[in-house]
Amino acid sequence: MIIPDNIIYSNRQTFSLEIDEWGKLTIRAPKKATEREIQQVLVEKQRWILTKQQSAKSKKPKDYSFDGTEEFFFLGKKYPVLFHSEQDIIIFDGEQFLINEYYREKLQEIMTNWYKDKALKIASFLTDKYTDKLGIKHRNVKITSAKTRWGSCSSQKNININWRLVLAPLQVLEYVVAHEVAHLKFMDHSTNFWRTVEELQPSYKTYKKWLKDNHNLLRF
Repeated sequence: MIIPDNIIYSNRQTFSLEIDEWGKLTIRAPKKATEREIQQVLVEKQRWILTKQQSAKSKKPKDYSFDGTEEFFFLGKKYPVLFHSEQDIIIFDGEQFLINEYYREKLQEIMTNWYKDKALKIASFLTDKYTDKLGIKHRNVKITSAKTRWGSCSSQKNININWRLVLAPLQVLEYVVAHEVAHLKFMDHSTNFWRTVEELQPSYKTYKKWLKDNHNLLRF
């Protein structure tokens, strides 16, 4: 028996199934749909669901390992790491990461903190930009380390963004922020919601697909 992770009821006439990049199943159903009708759809689509979930499982990222020849992504590009004896803990000069030799054994911690700082700055800038464009307000922008969510928007108007998105091309981060800002107006995935996302980022479909196809690259 297949149990969906999410069931979303709305004013629709048909059922729709979605498998995200982590293999989570969402079923969109008419408001008056019964549990029996939902189970019937799941039984009919069982082979498709299992195939998609197996495909998602095969793409799950492996734990990142450090071997002394590291290259790290930042905004979609890979940069090498060099160690130095200068006072600064970490320097990014646009071509490479320069890490203080003293912190070699703490490389993952140093890089993670650097990524989180950059993610917060970029996400805050984009959130301000998009909310100003829509003429709406938000409260806070926070960075998360969620394993299965790229972003969220709370009912208190807080925007939460996964810091790992700074490993992806900037447009991917722009899409996720636009997605969550659009939720400040529409707490659903209606036609009006997607129109708002498109207003903020006209090419969002390209980067939504990039994230689905390449999420396994955003590991750390």
